[in-house]
Amino acid sequence: MEIRMSREAIRSIQTGLNTLGYKPGKINGLFGPNTEEAAERWLAAGGKAASVPVAPKPVSSATIYQGSVRHPVREIIVHCAATQPDWMAGRPLAEKVAEIRRWHTVKGWRDIGYHWIIDRDGKVLPGRAETEIGAHTVGRNSGTIGICLLGGHRSSETDAFLENFTQQQDMTLRQTIDAISLRTSITRISGHNEYATKACPGFNVPIWLKGA
Repeated sequence: MEIRMSREAIRSIQTGLNTLGYKPGKINGLFGPNTEEAAERWLAAGGKAASVPVAPKPVSSATIYQGSVRHPVREIIVHCAATQPDWMAGRPLAEKVAEIRRWHTVKGWRDIGYHWIIDRDGKVLPGRAETEIGAHTVGRNSGTIGICLLGGHRSSETDAFLENFTQQQDMTLRQTIDAISLRTSITRISGHNEYATKACPGFNVPIWLKGA
């Protein structure tokens, strides 16, 4: 099911589903798996309220482990590529990932440092496997997953998300975080600038998570 609506419209749908007892999860304006499942249950019931409130599937208690020492993954760290908005415009995301991989291997790293890369149009591709320790945050690579947003050139850590990135990236980043949280128990979501004197990812992640 492909849904293309404004976030306000989706919030209204989520609020209605929640009121009717279908529990779509967070009222966040994102048509993710929980909202889709709740909507399908509502349609199957002919638009009637749920006789017994149905909660969404719980966040997984499973754990992804990284490296031979088996570090449990508990944190997601958000980054940006610090590229111009039109960087490699019109080229497939796979080529952009390959270019970032080239940057990182030229530095002497064995592979791209990030686990996921999100393009300006919201498309996402993997970098390193989630079971491998990344190379994205000094001192915080073990037990973390690095997500990189394309864009962010000359951004500031106090910028609003949409000053440097797109609505599509906002939605995909939230959905990617939700998807990872179904595979391993995430206890913290942070930005690179919380661990280094850098603007990266070009916004305040804790404030962004609250929907600001």
